[in-house]
Amino acid sequence: MVLAWKQPTFLGGADITGYFVDYREVIDGLPGRWHEGNIKAISERAYRVEDLKENMLYQFQVRAANMAGVGVPSMASETFKCEEWTIAVPGPPHDLQVSEVRKDSLVLLWKPPVYQGRDPVNGFYVDIKEAEATEESWRGVNEKATEKTYMKIRDLKEGVSYLFRVRAQNKAGVSKASQATEPILAETRPGTHEIVVAVDDDGVISMNFECSSMTKDSQFVWSKNYEEIQESPRLTVETKGGKSKATFKMPAEDDLGIYSCVVTHTDGASASYNLNEEELKKLLEISHDHKFPIIPLKSELAVELLEKGRVRFWLQAEKMSSGGKVEYVFNDNRLAQGEKYKMNFDKNTGIIEMFMDSLTVEDEGTYTFQLEDGKATNQSSLVLIGDVFKDIQKQSEFHRKEYFRKQGPHFVEYLSYEVTPECRVLLKCKVGNIKKETVASWYKDGRELKVDEKLSFTEGVLSLEIAQISKRDAGVYEVVLKDERGKDTATLKLTDQGFKDLMNAVFSVIANSSTPLKIQSTDEGIRLYTFVNYYNDELLVTWQHKDAAIAFNTERIKSGVVGEQLWLQISEPTEKDKGKYAIEFFDGKGGLRRTVELTGHAFDDAFAEFQRLKAAAVAERNRARVAGGLPDVVTIQEGKSLNLTCNISGDPVPLVTWLKNEKELVSDDHFILKFESGKFANFIITNVSTADSGKYCILVKNKFGTESGDFTLIVTEHVGDLSGTTYLTDSSGNVVVKAFDSPSQGVKKKTVTGRKMERRKDSVILRSPVAKTEGADEILEEKEEIFTSTSSVVDTIETEGQTLDDQLISTSENLEAPQGHLVTEESVKPDDVTTHKTEDPRQ
Repeated sequence: MVLAWKQPTFLGGADITGYFVDYREVIDGLPGRWHEGNIKAISERAYRVEDLKENMLYQFQVRAANMAGVGVPSMASETFKCEEWTIAVPGPPHDLQVSEVRKDSLVLLWKPPVYQGRDPVNGFYVDIKEAEATEESWRGVNEKATEKTYMKIRDLKEGVSYLFRVRAQNKAGVSKASQATEPILAETRPGTHEIVVAVDDDGVISMNFECSSMTKDSQFVWSKNYEEIQESPRLTVETKGGKSKATFKMPAEDDLGIYSCVVTHTDGASASYNLNEEELKKLLEISHDHKFPIIPLKSELAVELLEKGRVRFWLQAEKMSSGGKVEYVFNDNRLAQGEKYKMNFDKNTGIIEMFMDSLTVEDEGTYTFQLEDGKATNQSSLVLIGDVFKDIQKQSEFHRKEYFRKQGPHFVEYLSYEVTPECRVLLKCKVGNIKKETVASWYKDGRELKVDEKLSFTEGVLSLEIAQISKRDAGVYEVVLKDERGKDTATLKLTDQGFKDLMNAVFSVIANSSTPLKIQSTDEGIRLYTFVNYYNDELLVTWQHKDAAIAFNTERIKSGVVGEQLWLQISEPTEKDKGKYAIEFFDGKGGLRRTVELTGHAFDDAFAEFQRLKAAAVAERNRARVAGGLPDVVTIQEGKSLNLTCNISGDPVPLVTWLKNEKELVSDDHFILKFESGKFANFIITNVSTADSGKYCILVKNKFGTESGDFTLIVTEHVGDLSGTTYLTDSSGNVVVKAFDSPSQGVKKKTVTGRKMERRKDSVILRSPVAKTEGADEILEEKEEIFTSTSSVVDTIETEGQTLDDQLISTSENLEAPQGHLVTEESVKPDDVTTHKTEDPRQ
């Protein structure tokens, strides 16, 4: 039978050197005499007692021995029957020990079971519970079995005592739990130390542990993975007083593991250190740095350009002593302070720099700064070859030129363009270091632009405004600053792609200024429109219906531009025209799209309004109209005949009615009323008398509307006749109607007309010529001025033995015409009018 036991609580001031096991038989409940199970002391706390009798009952006791002798035996164990175990699972682990106790963690160690069962042990489970808790409070620490015989248990509560037990596992199952440990209090005792890893100046790596509660018999015991290190070719242990040091000879991957140190004859003084791959790598780097110290750098060697194109090579060291030195090397050749190279080393800041006024082709290569401070060294290099060198050299030359350029008038910001919200293009540049003598000249394609071409200069900015940009504005623009200190030039190429980019910027501003698409009904259909701040003929827009471009292959759908309004006209819309419409502005980039939904109520309302406007337009177009105007006032001598004709329009043909003093006239021999060809309305009064004076009106009417035209007729008494040629002129002095000579002179009736008159404004006076006799002035004063009319007026005046067509106010050498309206024969003689003089015995 195999017996296991715990270490004594009291060691007697010296280490345990071994154990003695005793056993006795128990027959019928009565124990027999004790027998020694081993004569020679054993160091393990488990022992196989042999030569027992099968099926007999036994009890056991154990005695511990040290340098002072053998101690008192333990209490007798329970009674066990000696019979062979045949179960498949292993026996329980034994010899549980606790180490490295802290306030929130500890390390539990155990030994595998003596009886492994049918198959080897392949793992262990650790259980934990608070010491005061019930047996049902045991819980597992690890869900997955561990193959190790130790475990660090974390997340303990400070000041709480815990019990631990371990169960073994093989393929057949899990064993019974081991005997529980004694209660362990989670606390970090005063004076507790941890293992400290150090690297000395020579790069030697060591682990150090100290203990302040040692006794004279205490010893430091180092272990790797909790197995005591006896003699190792990889580790050297050195102990002095209360300190122990374990030094690695040549640290490598073979040294990875958990290192622990326990101090015997103390109240559990112990600690551990996990040397993993990451820790080893870090320690080896530190070791190398200590063996081969370097001067740390805040920044590596770099190059930068200074004013005037000077070149600065520099780096900054973390720290250097006053004895630090620097070597400047170019292509493996040491450089010395001189005209070409200027060196500086600030030991307070660690900044090391070298200056060159410029770079030539001979300066292409590798630059190195070599640092030395005691045994510590370092260096940093910068390679300037190929394109890298050419770029630095080019920049240096540019900075050099820039420096000299800025000594005179110069451009702070070169010529560029800006598109304003009003779609005006501003060419502008910012200048500096100018004075009143400085001259700024603008050029386009080599031609100087004058000051009246919208040039301005405010707050150091020169600008040229282009209000309505077009293709003719493409070109190369140039600004020249000049005074006695020098000159500077700024150029902007607005040709080809440059002008295209500018126009795209203009188009973008136009697009963003567009208003949302609106719906408007017209008498022709439905119109969609948007307004922009400014429209440019080069602007490319696309109208879309249901996300497809409109082809405009019919006259029914058209698009156009009126001022700043872009519109799409849908004539005679139908159901097929419903849907989403969009106008897309192109600006060479993403463009901008405005949309509107012509569906639902929006379409129905717009269509209904279109129908209403269409009907109103038809009515307005076809309603009855008096197309040719009538004179406001007609003055005629009694006994003459009046013949007036006016044009009538309308569809259907209007009904024509003539009124006198608001009473309808009926055609007879005196009032002859005619309506010919549905267009011409004739009004004739034969043998006019004073009774015919009054207000006359023509009224035309059809189903679409009614319109009227009226005139006043004034009939005067006969005052005689004067010979001569008479004219009717408009306000501009143009002859409108001429009266012919008397028939007694053998002249046939002839009609003379002038240009077509606009709507009349004054009255027409119809009478025979009169001599300038007594009372003539009064007669003339009663007459009104002649006006211009939109249609011709034909008057036929029949007298005794004389017919005058269109005879108006007579003029003669003895009669003055009203100023501005009546013109004598001598005053006006139109090219298309022939003047005839007659011999009249009454003249």
